[in-house]
Amino acid sequence: MADIFISYASADREMARTLGQALAAKGYDTWWDRTIPPGRVFDEVIQEALAAAKCVVVLWSQASVASNWVKTEAAEAAGRNMLVPVMVENVLPPIEFKRIQSANLAAWDGNQNDPEFSNLVASVDRLLAGAQSSKDGSVRKVAANTGWGRQANSPGSSYKWATVAAVVLLLLGAGAWWVYQQGMNAGKGTADGGMASRESQAKPLTRGGGEPVNSQQPSSPAEPLAKKIAPSTVPAGRNNAAATVGQHINLLSSENGGQLVAAASEAWSHLIDGKDKEYANLTIGQSGVFAFKDERPATFDMFKILIPATSDYNIRAFELLKGNDSPTGKFESIGSFETQDLKLFKTPYQEFPFAPVTAKYLKVKILSTWKEGYPVTAYQFALMGAVK
Repeated sequence: MADIFISYASADREMARTLGQALAAKGYDTWWDRTIPPGRVFDEVIQEALAAAKCVVVLWSQASVASNWVKTEAAEAAGRNMLVPVMVENVLPPIEFKRIQSANLAAWDGNQNDPEFSNLVASVDRLLAGAQSSKDGSVRKVAANTGWGRQANSPGSSYKWATVAAVVLLLLGAGAWWVYQQGMNAGKGTADGGMASRESQAKPLTRGGGEPVNSQQPSSPAEPLAKKIAPSTVPAGRNNAAATVGQHINLLSSENGGQLVAAASEAWSHLIDGKDKEYANLTIGQSGVFAFKDERPATFDMFKILIPATSDYNIRAFELLKGNDSPTGKFESIGSFETQDLKLFKTPYQEFPFAPVTAKYLKVKILSTWKEGYPVTAYQFALMGAVK
């Protein structure tokens, strides 16, 4: 059976043929033609070819993202760490495969010198080389284990075992000393009435660089409103961006009166519904205009974007604009900002502070994603401030 299995929807058969021929020209053994021999069952033949493959190239298109067959084949390949996704149309792959880097052959014309095709070939090479080295490694491991048994009675073996024994004894002694010291420290702490614990609590908090943080210092004008107003307790089960923090709230949250008033599509409304696991498919250059409770003016100084994981589809650059006339009236730029293409584990919301602004409307314009030409996957937005 072939080393490379090409998974595709029937609507993409010609693209699969072109890619299969291009890979064959590079010397690869590929399986893409789903013609079933007489007397054979379709799914049995597919399963045999898939099981024998060392690499699975999946073609993502409008047709394949809706195909249960293709998604099942992709899932099996991903489970065996042998999936190489290829975008043959500018679509979003199924959500479970979005974190895997894809080659983009949406505009590919069969040129074997195309950079994206070269990237695909490099990925295939790595998988095939890894499969071979894994097989060779198993043989070497068996040989090494056999060799170790033969050397057990060699002249140098007694020295090796003596060294190992000495190290083990040293570690055991160190462990016993550590246990003894912990017991002594615990007793001292009890006798002192917990003095050591209180002393450690009295040490000043520090920032990442070690600079002390004085919580009693007055806030400077440039600090976000969030730092000027004491936070209240966030209700359990509600995401932080949607929760009220004193008078400093997420103005865009629908539960706080935030609303979408103008946009290229209704998909923008999903960005303020508080559902962290859902996303909206947007287009670079599009804008969405949001209003606050009862379309009243608000003062705000921080915008937040939920970035749940690294992805080429994440928003990279965006612009914020303020307006007071109407949703389609005049807007002035607050500034342009850039995200980090990673997940922050303390909070998945990335924060973008700016000088306090008072306005009736906020416009968000998408400028770019992390890979040129890719569509936009956007999650939740938040705008921190207070309604007038």
